[in-house]
Amino acid sequence: MKEHLKVDISRMRKKNFLQFQEEHEAKALAKIMAKHGRKDINDCPLCGSSDHAEELVKEGSPLLRCNQCDVRFQQKIPRDLRDIYEDPEKIIYPMDDTDGHYNYRVERFGKERVRLLERHCGNLKGKKILDVGCGNGYFLSALKPTGANCMGSEFSEKWRKFTAEKTGLSILGESLETFPEKDFDIITLFDVIEHIEKPVPFLASACRLLKPKGHILAYTPNYDSFSIKVMGAYSNNIGPNEHLVLFNRSSLAYLGDLTGLKILHTETRGLDIHSILAYQDYVEGKQDPFLIKWVDELQSMIDASGCGDYLRVIYEKKA
Repeated sequence: MKEHLKVDISRMRKKNFLQFQEEHEAKALAKIMAKHGRKDINDCPLCGSSDHAEELVKEGSPLLRCNQCDVRFQQKIPRDLRDIYEDPEKIIYPMDDTDGHYNYRVERFGKERVRLLERHCGNLKGKKILDVGCGNGYFLSALKPTGANCMGSEFSEKWRKFTAEKTGLSILGESLETFPEKDFDIITLFDVIEHIEKPVPFLASACRLLKPKGHILAYTPNYDSFSIKVMGAYSNNIGPNEHLVLFNRSSLAYLGDLTGLKILHTETRGLDIHSILAYQDYVEGKQDPFLIKWVDELQSMIDASGCGDYLRVIYEKKA
């Protein structure tokens, strides 16, 4: 509990967080249906199996569990992902995009990610690092002072321009399959792989860009989290428009095996209690005083048990 790093939720989320999320998802789905619509996915995106079972339904899309590799995947996904990521109203975070919010993310989360890399990958000075799906670049802002040779990639033209100006770094738009750089020491994937329709060829492409014994650090929602167990379809991590594939530790290990990577380290960190409080406020109109009082202590125990709502995994490229 003493080592737990607190989160100032007021600097991360709007007060009506869950209502905002639900309304944003509904608007996004309406735009998708007005453009290219959705398509059905009936085979597991990891192992290709058609042996699956329905776990829940959100926005008309069943979330399926693969009975072979334990991954979860949405049955109905956008036919064209550009309907999501090229939408000018697309947001990255459920909070107003201010300098204060950006700087908080750099100090609280960006620097924590740098420390995690240093702890498991050594001194970062001079190492070639690619941040895939870099968004507004707050991790790159935290990474740059280490002396790493860092750059980013980003699908959205809007955020490529923003991040290049904000960080002064090279931010490219090419897919990993055609990426013009290679021989990276480290590739980071924060909030990325759950958005990928076909994660196996995607991660295999990332692996090919690594040097021998290079590392990939990925953050992704943890389907085995306490908050999903409590909230079910109300969880903000279950979003059929964007979170197409949801992992747990075993399915991440399976994904690594398929793509030439082995797991060196996993841990969970999350906002489970804050999310449950938002759920109580949205659904029940009141919040549990016990959860409010002990939010940090409870979260530290959830994280330590491996049940936090975000997984962190460090892969190493196999010889």
